[in-house]
Formats: sequence, C-alpha cells, structure tokens
Amino acid sequence: MASRKVPWRPFLLAVCAFVMALTLRISNAPIAFTDGVPLLTPLDELYHWKRITWSAQHWPTVLEFDRDRGVQGAFCPWPPLYDFAAGTAARLRGARLPADVLAQVAWFPPILGALFVAIATGLLARHADLRVAIASGIALAASPFVATQCWIGSIDHHFLEWPLTFAVLGATCLALRGTDRRSALIAGILLGAAITAAMFAQTALLVAAALAFAILFFFSDGKAAAIGFGIAAMAIVIYRVTRPLSYPDSQWFLGYTHVALFAGAAAASLLQRRNRIVALALGVAVVAAVPTALGSIIDGVHFFGGDNWLRTIAEFQPLWKARGEDLASYGAGLSTGAILVWPLAARSIRRRDTIAGAVALFAIVHLALTISSRRFSDASIPLLALAGAMFAASISRPKLAMLALAAVAIPPAVQFVLWMQHPEPPVTVQRAPWLRAATFLQGQHEPGRVLAPWSMGHAIDVIGERPVIVDNFGTMPDPITFERAYDAYLARREDALVQYCRASGVRYVVIENPVSGLQLAATVLGIDSANYVRITGGMPPFVVTRLAQSTWWWHAYFRRSLQRFRLVYSDPQLYAAETPFQGPALMIWEFRDRVR
Repeated sequence: MASRKVPWRPFLLAVCAFVMALTLRISNAPIAFTDGVPLLTPLDELYHWKRITWSAQHWPTVLEFDRDRGVQGAFCPWPPLYDFAAGTAARLRGARLPADVLAQVAWFPPILGALFVAIATGLLARHADLRVAIASGIALAASPFVATQCWIGSIDHHFLEWPLTFAVLGATCLALRGTDRRSALIAGILLGAAITAAMFAQTALLVAAALAFAILFFFSDGKAAAIGFGIAAMAIVIYRVTRPLSYPDSQWFLGYTHVALFAGAAAASLLQRRNRIVALALGVAVVAAVPTALGSIIDGVHFFGGDNWLRTIAEFQPLWKARGEDLASYGAGLSTGAILVWPLAARSIRRRDTIAGAVALFAIVHLALTISSRRFSDASIPLLALAGAMFAASISRPKLAMLALAAVAIPPAVQFVLWMQHPEPPVTVQRAPWLRAATFLQGQHEPGRVLAPWSMGHAIDVIGERPVIVDNFGTMPDPITFERAYDAYLARREDALVQYCRASGVRYVVIENPVSGLQLAATVLGIDSANYVRITGGMPPFVVTRLAQSTWWWHAYFRRSLQRFRLVYSDPQLYAAETPFQGPALMIWEFRDRVR
C-alpha cells in the first residue's frame, strides 16, 4: 500500500479518468445537435430547461408554482438545487434567453459527470487501493448506463444520483472510522452535507440516507449520525417553512415528512449508546409526531411498486420483465459486480470489516431495488462496480485478482462500444409526432389549456408554450386532477368530454390511436386494459371490445364524428400501418365553445 503515499498517483489517475469519461460523454456529438442547437429528449429534460431558464432570468428564484400546469397551476415536485445551480451557472456565463441557456447547460452534465468520475477515482486511489481505483474508475467512466445519463444534452438530474449516493456512502465510511470527537464532528458535518445535497437534488436518494442510518445505528456510537441527520433536518425545515402555505405536503415533495424522518434518525442516534430499542422507539415517536408523515411514508412505498401510473413507465418496470437485448444489456450493465458483491459481503462479516460491509450493503440493497424497478440502476451499477473492484483487489492470488479486476473494468467498456454502434437519438421516431404537435399548438392563439396524454405534457408546455392539464409528473402534483383527466379520456359520450373541457378550461384535446391509447388510459386508472383491448398473441394480435368502440375517443379517431369539436391537426406519421386500425400518430381536436 506504499503507493497510496505518493500524492501524484491519485492525481494522475483522476486526470486520466476525467479525460476518458469526458471523451465518452461527448461521443454523442454527431447526433446531439441540429443546426448547431442541442437536442433534448422530449421528456423531463424539457422541463429542466424551463426551470433552469427561469432561474437564469429571475435569479435567485426557482420555478416552483407553474401556472401552466394543471387546471389552475401546480407545484413542481423536484427539489430546487440542480435547476437553481444550473441556472446560476448559465446566468454567470451571460445566458438569459432560452436558446442561450440551452447552449450552456447542454454541456454541464458531461463536464460534471466526468468530474465526478475523476473525484471518485482520485479518492479511491488515495484512501483505498490503486487497483480498486483503476478498475472502478474505468467502469464508471465507460459504463453506457452511467455515461449516457450525462452526455451532451442529457440535462435530467438523474446523472447526479450515483455521485450523491457515493457521497453519502463515503461520509458513512468516514463516520465508521471515527475514533474521537473531532473525527465524529467532521464525519457528521460531511454526512449532513451529503444527505442535504442529496435531498435537495433528488428525494429518491432517501434510500441512501436510510442505509447510512441503519449502518451507523448498529456499527457506530451514533455521534456522527446525530450530527449529520440533525443538519439535514434543520436544512429541510428551513426550506419548508419558507414555502407558500399551499405547497403540497406529500411524499413527492421535499418537506415535513423528510424533516420528521431525519429528526427521528438524529434522536435515535443520540440515544443508541444507551439502549437501541428505546432509541428506535423514540425515533418512531418523533416521526409519528408530525401529522402527515406516516401517511406520506405509506403512500411513498408505492414508489417501489403498486402505483398505477408508475406501472406505465419503462424505467419503473421490474428487471425480470425485460426481454431479449434489453435483458442482456442490463445483465451486462450489472456485470461482474453483481456476482462479486456477495463474497465481499461474506468476507466483511467474517472479518468484521465495517467499511467493506457498508459498501456491500449499499450495493446489495440497490441491486435488489433494481430487480424490482429498473429506476434504481442509476445508482446500483456504479455501486456494484465499486463493490466488485474491492473484492477483486482483496483476492490473495495475484493472477486471479487481476482477472477479477479486468472482469469489473472491461465489460462496461465493451458494452459502451456496442451501444455506440446504434446510439439512440434524443428524438426517436415514436416521439417525433409530439414535437410536431407542440409546434402546431405554439402557433395557435385561442386561449385555453391542452388535454394531452401525460407523456406529451412537457413537450406541449415547453415547446408548444401552451398550458397543460397533465404532464410527465403524472400523479405527483395532484392525483385527483390526473384521474379526472383520464376519466374524461375514457368517457363514452361526447357530452361528458364537453362538460370536462368547460370545467377545466380546455381548448385542445390531443389523442393517440385508441388501440394503444385506451389501454394506457385504463391502466393508469387501475382498470383492466382488457376491457378495451385484449392481447391475443395470435392473428390478429389484439381484439378491440365494444366498450372501446363506444367511446368518444374511438368515434373521434376513426369516424371523425364529434359535434362540439373540430379536427385541426392530423400528424402525417402513421400508427399501426397496414392494419385495419392504422391512422395518424396524433390528432388534435379544438373545443368550439368559449373557454376561460
């Protein structure tokens, strides 16, 4: 381990990791621009662009309540840190107009992503082992699951998840090593900073905070944990009390539920040295003392499965539902780390190595969560790479150790090369109609909101500059508004749609081919989609029911026979081509009555 004492080696490794990571993260440049303008995927990236632009123009504020969402406006469930920081950076570089802001922020993720890889590699080289740093650094730099989250134009905040998870894990390991008050204080402050940054960037990182609490509660004296969770609780309570009275207090929004959890963790950590059972009881009592906390926690469990809307999103699907190339891709992504993490856990138990045990626990829990929901692969793949490299470096036989280290480092690089043979463009063929429809709506000047499938919401809001009833936030801001919108889609009579449009101020209604659209609408409402379209698996591949054919949606799409609406746009791209149900990818109908 003498090599760790040479300061230039960690620095040199960090520089090499940065160069490699940045090179791969800008390798999408040929498909990332059109006429010099960065392309964004027409999903969450678009709303990040809107929020970042708002902060650049209205600094030091963040767009929280948006009047262009919902029936009368809605709050954004994302925490403020990422969009505010990006908006601040764009403003410092002189950007104010949306196009100028986009030209700046499109480059932030690849640069920051490469910097995070460099920091992780350098710290591992300095405090762990050069071989661990090299193997995990290559995996972090080259894994396509990690790299594509932060290449040019990928401005969604998901690329921050693994660095912030690593930060929480690193602070936890530092607390485990603490032997005196000073080290506990430093570790506690760093833990508090890591958890606070994680919560203000992505509340789903509550999982990492929970793991940190569990580890420190059973394997430390609790001093650092009490400080860290206390800092996080205080930071969030300051943020929450400065929000408007109408700010939602649910599991999706950073607020009193998180304050209760972190205050409970801090209280339990203070008493854990005396009696852990009493300490846990006190922690639970603190959480239960906040009126809305327990209800929000119970509802929040749906994030891990059971939410009708989340079931329709690909990234929330269980890993076992993946098929063919998709399943093989995830298998290669999880790679050797998913195998080596188990002997790492076993060795940490035998040797009572709390540091290795913490890494193994973080990786195993996130692996289990990834199996239940692919959403967690953003953190599990980097964690498994670290765990795999740590075990590989601990193998006593040098040749076997080198083989294991290579098995951690090489597959991600090979997989990246294979991915780049057919890279997915930001705007796929399936999503191109969304942008055409949004562009059409941008040119319409009649007042009123747009009722469109939730997946198109951000495109119509940001590109079309039209207020939308539902968007890509789904049920998060207001489940009642979401369900009423889809009830209107499934209505049989046109009069029911007319009443809804009047009450909600809807001017335009966007519809897809009902063969696919009715199934989705039924699913998000918890209705068996077979009531509308039954998948047969033979020829024909599906059967449309009489209920489906009786809806206003079916009449509008196939018969174009609505009385109070007029067809104003029909997309040129066909859906279900060369079948009895072929038709335009999208239609837009205008409500003829006067709307507010």
